[in-house]
Amino acid sequence: MPQPTELAHAGAASPLVESRRYHPWPAGHAHDHHQLLFGLDGATELEIDGHLYRVDRHHGLIVPAASHHEFLGLAGNLQVVADFPGASVALPARLMERPRAFVLDGALGTRVRALAALRPAGTRAAHLNWTVAATLASDLADALGASDGHGPATVFPVMAIDAYLRANLSSALHAGHLAERFGWSVRRFHTLFAEAFGDTPHRYQTRLRLDRSVQLLAGTGLPLVEVALASGYPDQTTFTRSFTRRFGQPPGAWRAAAGRFSPRRKPGPG
Repeated sequence: MPQPTELAHAGAASPLVESRRYHPWPAGHAHDHHQLLFGLDGATELEIDGHLYRVDRHHGLIVPAASHHEFLGLAGNLQVVADFPGASVALPARLMERPRAFVLDGALGTRVRALAALRPAGTRAAHLNWTVAATLASDLADALGASDGHGPATVFPVMAIDAYLRANLSSALHAGHLAERFGWSVRRFHTLFAEAFGDTPHRYQTRLRLDRSVQLLAGTGLPLVEVALASGYPDQTTFTRSFTRRFGQPPGAWRAAAGRFSPRRKPGPG
């Protein structure tokens, strides 16, 4: 199976997003990256820990890293497969801890079908993998956050916290602010956050901001200073420093290599 790629200019593993068909005979493996399957056509069946899951036009599946899974492609199967190394796009670690089926309907289903129609090539594909992956991660977080709700007061509200962070990228949300908002002591909140998200609040918010920035760089013609502000950075200099540290090249060079692409645009006729 294909593996997450590495951009030539960056040291960290990148996400890989592509359409795949699975063979109509049983196979199985495990891999060290999380995998998200979004059904497009036909169906694929997967067995994980004795449970049978079905990926089709109306259903997707989260396959956690290191989770051995048996799979079988049924007639006409086609799915968008996203291979996400643990420290690539921003999604809570707890969301990826165990297999989880989810429904592909409404905005999420429409977005997946639009992204599946893209065929970027060459170096542009490597850059746009990040854009597509960040878009899928954001949309999946929105969909699962809406279905999870806030839960009992005794349960750490992972998806509600994730949604709040995504909606407030322009604010420096320190652990103290978040702890007060969600009703925990600062020390306890910081511990629970690190366990649930796999990162500190500051580092996770930075990943969210950079996910937003790659979408804006490829999907809009906004000047870099406006991309910086829209991604939650106080100025272009701070943004450029953070972006370059993460991706190995400044945002202007990234935009030039990625070309123009709008993941938010609905597919046109034909």
